[in-house]
Order: sequence, then structure tokens, then C-alpha cells
Amino acid sequence: MKGKDKESAVKKAKDRVMVAERAHKDAAKKADAAEEVAKQAKTALKKAKKDFKVANKSAREARGAADDARAAYDKAAKRATKAETKLGKARKKAASKQAEKPAPVKEAAQKPAAKAKTAAPQKAVARKKKKASKPRPKAAAAPAAEESTPGEDSFVLGESGIELQ
Repeated sequence: MKGKDKESAVKKAKDRVMVAERAHKDAAKKADAAEEVAKQAKTALKKAKKDFKVANKSAREARGAADDARAAYDKAAKRATKAETKLGKARKKAASKQAEKPAPVKEAAQKPAAKAKTAAPQKAVARKKKKASKPRPKAAAAPAAEESTPGEDSFVLGESGIELQ
């Protein structure tokens, strides 16, 4: 090889080295960026896994609570139907008793009243006498009676609401 050929070969080799260095730098930058993206993806994946676990746990708890609520509702519904049937039976029974014996109910109501009347005087004797209340002036009572009369309906004899034709 001649001197010029050698120089051109060296120059070409240097150019190729420079191109390779630039390509290497670009590749290194891309690799660093890819590593950063991979790290972000890993952290996002970890966070997503944690969120999924929390959501899954809360969903399990909610399902358990819903099952408990359903069971409680079923029990309450059964109790309510039992109570309604008992109430219906009791109403029918009371209605049949009233239809059969309406008179004894009245007598039973009158008997306790008579007993209460006999017991009342005994209690009155045992009590101490109260002090006499102070007499109120009659002038104050008179206007109150007058005020209440205009509000009441009055009926006048001779007038009627029906007109004869």
C-alpha cells in the first residue's frame, strides 16, 4: 500500500470508530432510559399488586357482611311472619269471643268501677285536710265567660236553614 492509501484507510477507520462511539452512546442512553422505564414499571406493578390485595380483602369482607345481612334478614322475615300469624290468630280469637259473649264484657267493666268507688272513701279519710284555697275575685271570671260565648254557635228558635217553597 502506498502512503495515500494508508492515510485514507486510517481516516476511514477513524470515521468508523467515531460512528461506533456515537452509536454506543445512543445505545447506552437508550439502555438507561429502558432501565428507568423498567424500574417505573416494576414499582407500578408492586403498587398495583398492593391495591389489588387491598381491594380483594375489602371485597371478601363486604361479601361476608352481605352474607351476614342476608341471614339476619331471613331470620327477621321468619320472625315477622310468625308474629303476623300469631297476631292474626289472636285477632280472630278476640273477635270470636266478642261475638259469642258481648254482655259479660260490659259487666266486667262495671264491676271494677264499683270496687274503685268503694275504695275511694277509705283513702279520703286517711288523708290530711288541705288548706282552703284563697277565694278569687268574681270580676276576673265574668269577662272570660263573655269572651267564650261569641266563639260558640248559637241557635235561635224560629230560624231554620231550610227554606220552604
